[in-house]
Amino acid sequence: MDDDATTPDHAPGKPTLEYALRPFAVSREEIVKRYRAVALMVRQILGVVPHAMGYFEIWPPAFTTYSVLVPSLLDIPRCDLGRGISPDLRSLVVYVASRSYDCAYCSAHAAGMGTIFKGPGGSLLRNAEAMAPLDSSKFEPSDLAAIDYATAVAQMPTEVTLDHRLALARHFSERDEESVVLAATLMGFLNCAVDTLGVVLEQRLLTQSQAHLAASAWTPSKNYDERYDREVVEADAETDDGETLNPLELAQTIAGVIGYSRASLSTIEKRPDKIYAQVEAALGFVPSYLLRISRTPAKRVLAHLLIERLHTMQGPTGMWLKYAMGFVAAKASHNELLAAHYAYGAMRSGANVGMLRDALEPSQAETREAAAFALARAISSPPVELRNDQILSLMRGHSPVGIIELIVTLATYTLLHRYTSTYPAVSYEPPIAAFVEAHGEALGLAAQPNSHAASWDQQVASVQRSA
Repeated sequence: MDDDATTPDHAPGKPTLEYALRPFAVSREEIVKRYRAVALMVRQILGVVPHAMGYFEIWPPAFTTYSVLVPSLLDIPRCDLGRGISPDLRSLVVYVASRSYDCAYCSAHAAGMGTIFKGPGGSLLRNAEAMAPLDSSKFEPSDLAAIDYATAVAQMPTEVTLDHRLALARHFSERDEESVVLAATLMGFLNCAVDTLGVVLEQRLLTQSQAHLAASAWTPSKNYDERYDREVVEADAETDDGETLNPLELAQTIAGVIGYSRASLSTIEKRPDKIYAQVEAALGFVPSYLLRISRTPAKRVLAHLLIERLHTMQGPTGMWLKYAMGFVAAKASHNELLAAHYAYGAMRSGANVGMLRDALEPSQAETREAAAFALARAISSPPVELRNDQILSLMRGHSPVGIIELIVTLATYTLLHRYTSTYPAVSYEPPIAAFVEAHGEALGLAAQPNSHAASWDQQVASVQRSA
């Protein structure tokens, strides 16, 4: 679908993109038909086939990205087999990060997130007390460190401090710390994407959350408004989400998910050195965060995001506009490293300094670019609240496919923001340093990405050596 394939105007209604895009969403029944293994894996862990899947499938590459990110960054099935952090800790991190971001939809899903072997719900009662952990006897010091970190990293701008890093280092091995961080990082993508859409909660999880999470001030917020969403939820009650998979079904599902992921990432290199070369060929540099990640599957899915979703013309949105949106979001959320990365990518893709400076200024112009930049500013101060006029501008300027691509672009930024806020870079990569020297003053880029990264790394290393 090209850039001119815009969406017809809709009458004002619920001020969410989900409501505006509802006529274009793919049904859950069709999702299961098209992607049975992926849908059943998610249902096995959450208890439902999420409505969000049908909105990602408006632009099928978005569904693919969702489907490869989740098992990779949540370490499925390794974590589920007891070979990493515990499933309870994994669920705790994604739940607290979602509550901190104020995404009611993701919070409802994460609260009862289980394992691919045992099904959902095992951590629900424990997670329900995580908003006041010091009043509970259910949390160990390591849990409290993870809760504090997940709370801080989900904020925009970030609130991660040296104390959070030191606490993680004291309580977790380097490998387990990475699992905690990558779980919170994944939720950067999901929190941003789902909250920006405003997806309606499934009936089962709406009821469960009202029963178990309301005491901690959880509300469905925009993710359920009876005036607009009652029919959606009532239809859920008539849909059989199914029961926990039996051993044969589980084996078939795991094999199917592995096959799906293998096919979806077939164009991404498998060895770290080749991944770096592939990313450098596309982006013009190797991001420091890609080098820092130790798990190769996580490197591969980040390379997929960078090469096949950001630096690509696979969708209807121009590369320069996607990079410029990331630049706007990075400036709004005070991420100097990513601001420089995205500005560099935008100018390599056809933008100039004037275009990027203009992007930073709110505009009343009725252009597709102005609508995209307004969305980038909106996601930088979660929870995302959109007015009907903003939604109408997006629908006039972009097709449904294009809107999902914009959301994937910003969700990718939020994912990277969480990781780079946790592990700030000591310096820019050489091509980025040269770019900042040439254009930094005009674009308001910092001479260095931060002033404390080296000190943080030294102090954390000292704690790790003494552990």
